[in-house]
Amino acid sequence: RQHQIEKIKQLMEITQLSERESIQALKMANWSLQLAINSKCRYPQRPDAISVDGTMALCEELGIEPTQLEFLLLSHQLNSERMGEFTKEGFVKGCVDLEADNIDKLKKELETTVVNNYRTDEGFRKVYHYAFLFGRQTGQKSLALEAAIELWRLLLSDRYSLLEQWIQFLQQKHNKAISRDTWNLFLDFISQINTDLQNYNPEEAWPILIDEVITPHFLPFFFFCSNASMVTFL
Repeated sequence: RQHQIEKIKQLMEITQLSERESIQALKMANWSLQLAINSKCRYPQRPDAISVDGTMALCEELGIEPTQLEFLLLSHQLNSERMGEFTKEGFVKGCVDLEADNIDKLKKELETTVVNNYRTDEGFRKVYHYAFLFGRQTGQKSLALEAAIELWRLLLSDRYSLLEQWIQFLQQKHNKAISRDTWNLFLDFISQINTDLQNYNPEEAWPILIDEVITPHFLPFFFFCSNASMVTFL
């Protein structure tokens, strides 16, 4: 609770938002301060968009929370460029594509069509790549580490058993923003290399980023964690 209060104060100071607006923004960002800052600093308020208040009401009607994966899927479907905000054009296009002309139909399509599309390899990759752009601050080529970690946990927690080891490695050894190449290539890495790493071959034509950044540091770190029975080092 105390760390949430501190984040509210920091967001209010940085963005000049009210306490209520700061709480809403942080809830939308799963209490990630960096994501909340990104969502408020990327664009000015737009008259042709559903604001955070409207988005919170939409989530309530759909029976979802802004911190859930379903919200990210909804944002992707409705072409949201800013966390917690939907433009009229993007919203209408997304609903037309789903043939959803009311809230009940949108809820049904979100639970079926949108989720089922995400469960395909192609659908998952589209959402994964979208998440980088969604969480990135305008004008920045990279994604803040805190934001990347929140999104990785949302997308990969049930897909990659070594995710927390990867996150520990980033926090302890890397501690920098995540580039788009790193974001994309990490998905390739976990898709092609088994979690026991037995099929990893350093002689294969991996991209330079994998060979020079991930492999030399992450593999020894992984083996150390494995030998320590996956001890948490934080």
